[in-house]
Amino acid sequence: MIPSPPNWQNWSEEEAQLSYDNSKAVNNVLEITSGWRERSDQWVRNWPLQETIQYGTHTRQAIQVFLPHRLTQTLFMFIHGGYWQSRAKEDFYFLSEPYVAKGVAVAHIGYPLAPELPLRAIISSINQGLLSLQQYFDNQFTQQILCGWSAGAHLALMSDDYPWLTQRLLISGIYDLAPLVKTRYFPSLQVDLTELSLLSPLYSKHSSPCPTKLWVGDEELPELIRQTQSFVLASQLNDSLTVMQHSNHFTILEKLLDPSTVFDTKLLE
Repeated sequence: MIPSPPNWQNWSEEEAQLSYDNSKAVNNVLEITSGWRERSDQWVRNWPLQETIQYGTHTRQAIQVFLPHRLTQTLFMFIHGGYWQSRAKEDFYFLSEPYVAKGVAVAHIGYPLAPELPLRAIISSINQGLLSLQQYFDNQFTQQILCGWSAGAHLALMSDDYPWLTQRLLISGIYDLAPLVKTRYFPSLQVDLTELSLLSPLYSKHSSPCPTKLWVGDEELPELIRQTQSFVLASQLNDSLTVMQHSNHFTILEKLLDPSTVFDTKLLE
């Protein structure tokens, strides 16, 4: 049975915001996120094999690729979150280290933010970046995993179903935009109410041919857990959901530092 959607039309703006404000729900969020950037900066300084792919005219339309010394045929692509209007790919470079150590190339896909671009255009930008990445590497990878966290999970899922995608990993995502309407995040997205279903994966992308895994933390906001459960049930992906223990919306990314949680690392040996 699919969890009942909230009666969001009757929410006050305060109720809506509290239901989706991940930062307010985690007391030490600034400590966590500043730690991400420090770890990422250190990783960038210490790892020599990097390439930057500019896939558009906007400064944020860039992909940073970290290459291993011994390259396998596996590519791990990551799309950051921030409710489509904050954070940057540079905050998450620290996630690359354990994958590169296993011979996996890691690509962090940047994108312009709202309100400079509406959500529909941000989705198009992600598709543009994915295609540019394939062209750059001339389709040399046989295993390609597209991972997104938070709003990045929404973007990963709303991207086109390219035949070379072997898996999507969606972490703590937003799959139904409607409950966000009364939050402070929504106006910047420039989404007309008539577009809510079209731009919500719960209604428009629940039958993707690409194998999909979903994670959500057991300590996340109830609405984030409900969003994931709703998408899992609508898509009949019950066996593809992992509820990460002792994990909130931010600490769940620490689970990503173990590549064996994403794919069979024995295949890389």
